[in-house]
Amino acid sequence: MRFKFILRIAALLAIPGVAVAQDQSAAGWQPMSYYNFQVPSTTDPLQTLVWPDVIREANAYVTTELKRPLDGRNALVTALASTYRDGNRTIIVSTALSRACDSGANDRGAEIEPSTCPLRIATIENGKVLSIKSDMGCYTDHADPDLPAKNRNDNSYTRYDPTSGTISFRTTIGGRDVPSCARTYSLK
Repeated sequence: MRFKFILRIAALLAIPGVAVAQDQSAAGWQPMSYYNFQVPSTTDPLQTLVWPDVIREANAYVTTELKRPLDGRNALVTALASTYRDGNRTIIVSTALSRACDSGANDRGAEIEPSTCPLRIATIENGKVLSIKSDMGCYTDHADPDLPAKNRNDNSYTRYDPTSGTISFRTTIGGRDVPSCARTYSLK
């Protein structure tokens, strides 16, 4: 009897969490997708329009400083990105894990933290960049089976509001929003 009572209370408490998740989805939050730039591309806008300078810097560091050949590949640079279409314009929101990042805790006993990395919002029309806004944003490791179970769904999310002309950005770590990662950027 006592177990059934506790189960009913737990079920009632779980409902608001489901409603919040549905509201976030309905409000247009889009998880950022993971990209690895080690295979060079002449058609990927992230490599050709948004992050070519970061890829060049990473390649130069590996070949010049570390004295390692790349054998036709790029150095390890990864990115998280979301893409939105607004009429003839394409808006790409992206953050890249590179040497310019301020990485979170790296001690074995530390809690996982996002890295603070370069963030760019590119507005493209007819294959040409109209503008690129640069800032720093949070980067979370892509789903990695070696991460603790509570961190396997860590991600960054974006939302585009065409009416206000803004991009909102947020990051979750261990199932919770990281307040210092929440930002809104105006595209105007």
